[in-house]
Amino acid sequence: MNHSNHQVLLWSAGLLWAVTFGCRERIEPESPDFTEYGWELMAEQDYRGAIPHFEEGTVLDPTYADSWNGLGWAYAKLGSADSSADNFIIAAAKDDTTVVGTEILAGLAFSKLALGEFEDAVTNGKVALDRTPDWIFRHDSNIYFDHLTLLIATGYYGWGKFDSSLVWVQQLDPTYDADLTTLQGRYDLAAKLEEIRQSI
Repeated sequence: MNHSNHQVLLWSAGLLWAVTFGCRERIEPESPDFTEYGWELMAEQDYRGAIPHFEEGTVLDPTYADSWNGLGWAYAKLGSADSSADNFIIAAAKDDTTVVGTEILAGLAFSKLALGEFEDAVTNGKVALDRTPDWIFRHDSNIYFDHLTLLIATGYYGWGKFDSSLVWVQQLDPTYDADLTTLQGRYDLAAKLEEIRQSI
């Protein structure tokens, strides 16, 4: 290879390198990128590890509801109902109309139930179910509409509305009945709620 051909080859190689690698703009991660990684960690049950990624998503785009949604579910999995509810409330202000919006309402209902705020739990659970009767949590198919039905039944029980609780229990077991005019009947209904909780 003569000297001029060698120079042309080097120049061509340099140009190819520059075009292939040197002209690309640096791509900065966006809120959905951090949020999606947070959900991947949630799937691995690394709830604490997911939280910083969801938080980074909220910093990059405070209007991105799924980042707040992720925080709500992560804190719920860690048993922190207060923090969970706080994040779901923020999320609901960002999005209450999409699939994510239904997840937010469902998550808020579970958090409110854990906090003993039974009326709010029932209200949010019913709105979520009214919107999506066959709801299944996108990130954990083991959480679905039957759990919301049980949540509503449990919320009504905690609220002292035993007749309404029974109506929702009967959606899960149409053969069940109880005499709610007696303490024994109310005790039996509570036992039934626990039995269903363990079976779904």
